[in-house]
Amino acid sequence: MIIIEKPLGIIGGGSFGTALAVNFSRFIPDIFLKFRDKKTEEEISQRRINDIYLPGVRIRENVNITSDYEDIFENCGIVFLTIPSGSLRGVLTEIKSFRKDFNLNEYIFINTAKGMGDKSMELPHRVFSEVMGGSLLERYAILSGPSFAVEVARNLPTAVCVASFNNGVLEELRRFFQGIMNFRVYTLNDILGVELGGSLKNIIAIAAGVSDGLNLGNNARAALLTRGVVELTRFGKAFGADKQTFTGLSGLGDLMLTASSNLSRNRTVGLRIGRGEILESILKSMNTVAEGVETTRSVYRIAKEKGIYMPITGVVYSLLFEGLKPKEAIIKILERDIKNEFG
Repeated sequence: MIIIEKPLGIIGGGSFGTALAVNFSRFIPDIFLKFRDKKTEEEISQRRINDIYLPGVRIRENVNITSDYEDIFENCGIVFLTIPSGSLRGVLTEIKSFRKDFNLNEYIFINTAKGMGDKSMELPHRVFSEVMGGSLLERYAILSGPSFAVEVARNLPTAVCVASFNNGVLEELRRFFQGIMNFRVYTLNDILGVELGGSLKNIIAIAAGVSDGLNLGNNARAALLTRGVVELTRFGKAFGADKQTFTGLSGLGDLMLTASSNLSRNRTVGLRIGRGEILESILKSMNTVAEGVETTRSVYRIAKEKGIYMPITGVVYSLLFEGLKPKEAIIKILERDIKNEFG
């Protein structure tokens, strides 16, 4: 077993950030996990359990719980950003304020957010570039793929992908992840495709949840997922992403997981809508963020402006924001004109 000697920083103490800390602490002597405020820091430090986001999972003593950015930048070289996409701009703005005290070009920033939830409706790497500056984008990477937090925390076998514009960064990350057992990482340069795949699959997962909530069966779900991959690819190609990326871990792989498991936040939203619940009450009852809701709003608007054919996304948008009834949604999908499958 390879033991990694350099400390690791994780900004964001939600379910995935905590899960990465728990998993990686088996192989890295020192990890710094940043929570939002001092009160949470003290509670987690004392109990060593994140009761809200990852209950029942003990956080090892070599995970340093903090609420101070200084602890991250004084000790770590690789910094994970495990925060919802809607919070990314605010957190990056806070990080940028430390530019005078720390050379931010010395760090690698790995974003894990899967969504277009920022009000600018930009993908995470573009938000990163706008806030931190275009030159620092060379130090940015995106991690995505089928990786439920609770299974990552248990160190169950997981495969994800990491993309960066910088081959040097990818080489550093290959060496880093080589020491993490049961966490297999594949690398590529298609940041756009990876971020789009991780974002758009949540829309299809909501649709699959609606189908399951209506008890439409396995055939219907399989059809939605298959046509969903077509939709992801069509959208991605329109913006210059590599179509092959959408058949990989951040596209098809993540979609298969997110659309079929009860652990999925986005499928849960669709499932409850299919059973007749109202979106507002569903979201209020959830401790974690279902990124697909705001992503649907963003992608629907962009597709409409650009003339990109996105029938499933359009139906999900109508379900979430226009009062379309679940049974009417299925009819709307089935009534579309018959066409060549690959045309």
